[in-house]
Amino acid sequence: MDSPLLSNIVMMCGGVGGARAALALYENLPHHSLTFLVNTGDDFTHLGLEIWPDWDTVVYHLAELQDPNRGWGRADEGTRAMEEFERFGAADWFHLGDRDLALHVYRSWAVRQGWNRQRLAERLTEKLGLRCRVLPLTESGMDTRLLLQDGVEMEFQDWFVKEQGVPEVQAVLNHRPEENKLTGGVIESLSAADFLVMAPSNPYLSLGPMLSHPELACVIQELGIPKLAVSPLIGGKAVKGPLDRLIGSLSAHSGQSAIAQYWSSWVDGLLLPSDEISDLEGVDLKLFGGPTMLKSKPDRQAFCAALQRAWESF
Repeated sequence: MDSPLLSNIVMMCGGVGGARAALALYENLPHHSLTFLVNTGDDFTHLGLEIWPDWDTVVYHLAELQDPNRGWGRADEGTRAMEEFERFGAADWFHLGDRDLALHVYRSWAVRQGWNRQRLAERLTEKLGLRCRVLPLTESGMDTRLLLQDGVEMEFQDWFVKEQGVPEVQAVLNHRPEENKLTGGVIESLSAADFLVMAPSNPYLSLGPMLSHPELACVIQELGIPKLAVSPLIGGKAVKGPLDRLIGSLSAHSGQSAIAQYWSSWVDGLLLPSDEISDLEGVDLKLFGGPTMLKSKPDRQAFCAALQRAWESF
C-alpha cells in the first residue's frame, strides 16, 4: 500500500487467525503505527514455565518463524526436549519445541527477576527484529474456564489442548478479570488510536476474555474512533478449531448472523467475505466485503486495502 492513511491502528487478536491478520498489517502498513493487543486468557504455567500461547503465535508470525503447516509453534522445530520430558514421566500433552522452549525459559527467568510484561514483551519483540508493539493484554494470565454440559468447570488449556476441545460447552467463564492489571501501554495505545480492529479470532475464546476486563471494556465503549470486527467465518463456517460447535452451544443465531450479533454492541462495522454480505441484511452494523482467508501475501494485501476502505467510509 503506497500511502496508507492510517497513522495509528490497534488490533486485538489471539490464535492463528488473529496472528495472520496481524501479519497482514505488518506486511502492508508502517510498523511504527501498529499495536497488537494479545489475549492472555489462555496463558498458564506448565512445568514451571510461563507460557503465553497467543502472544507467542502472534510474534512468531510477525517474525516469520511460525510453523506454516500447524500455524503455531516454530518452523523446523526439534523435539528432543519433549522426548526427555516423556522419559522422565513429565506431562507431555502440551508440546514444547526445542527453540520454542528457549523463549519460555528466558521469559520465566525474566518474570522471576521482577520484569513486568510490558518490559518483557518489548525486549522479546526487539530481539526478534520486530518494530511494532505486541502487548499481552494483562500483567498476569486471565483465568478462562469452560463450563461443560455436565456442569464441570475445566481450565482452558485442559479443554483446548489436552482434551482437544471435544467436551461440549455450555458457557465460557472469565473468573475475576478485574483482578488482572492491564499491561502498561494498553490504554495509551487505545487512546492514541485512529482505528480499532478486532481480528478474525474466535470471539468466545480469544477476544471475549479480553473484553471481559471491565476497565478495557469501558475504554473501548468510550472510544470515539471507528471500530471494526473481522469475521472468522468463511462460507458461514470456521476454517478450523471449535468455533462452529461453540456457536451452536452459545448463540441463538448461526453462521455470520452469530458473529454479527456478538459484535453488534462493540463495533461499528463488520468485514466478511463479499459474497456473504447479503446474508446479513438488516443488521445494525456497516458491512464491508474483503478477503478473510489470509494465507497468501496477495490476500493479506487485499485485506489491508479492505480495512483502509472501511476506515475511510466511517
